[in-house]
Amino acid sequence: MLREDFGLEVVGRMVVLAFGGLETVEITRGFRYSAGGVEAVADSALVGLSACECNGLGVDFLRKAGIVFAVDYAEGTAAFLRTVPEEGMTLAFGDPPPGRIGLDSAFIEVSLAAGGRFRTVTGLLDTGATATVMRRGLVGPAPIYSPDRMAVRVGNEHLGAVTINVGLFDQDGLPAIILGNDIMRAWADRWYFSFAQAGGTVIVVPRSGESSDAEVPAIATRAR
Repeated sequence: MLREDFGLEVVGRMVVLAFGGLETVEITRGFRYSAGGVEAVADSALVGLSACECNGLGVDFLRKAGIVFAVDYAEGTAAFLRTVPEEGMTLAFGDPPPGRIGLDSAFIEVSLAAGGRFRTVTGLLDTGATATVMRRGLVGPAPIYSPDRMAVRVGNEHLGAVTINVGLFDQDGLPAIILGNDIMRAWADRWYFSFAQAGGTVIVVPRSGESSDAEVPAIATRAR
């Protein structure tokens, strides 16, 4: 995803699904590029997607390059690795929810609890999302005084439970909950994503001697 075309040839347009609904973005011709010292070839790029005021690398890049994406929240770093580290616990990505054609990456099962209501859904781990967002109404209505945000307890059998103030969206067709950097940082400092041709795994290194129960304050919901 590109913030602008950077002089690349735009060869068409396509309709994509974003938080505000369907929108039209430009598509560039394929091009060569380098990211973090890794040479790659892009078949195309999306230009001007409203959900990303940024230049973003997607799962296709990681799959083609055969590299592991490492994130260390404590150090504030991200890196590309050639091998998977021998530490932490390995979580295999689950199947995408029915109807999510084209999304087959980092899905995990999470339990949601708010206002005495409970639900289990499949969520998408998204390092490109600054904050966690969820479809409105999954676990009851949002508070009257905060119609676009609500405190939700999000749990996973391996990662523990986190109480987080999530942003709410109304658009159908997106994953039920998109788990952003705020909740991943609360669960663990180090994450290693490895993508196969379909699905993949993530190695999570829990903090030693710390409870997994945490509360995460509200932050901006737009991906950067």
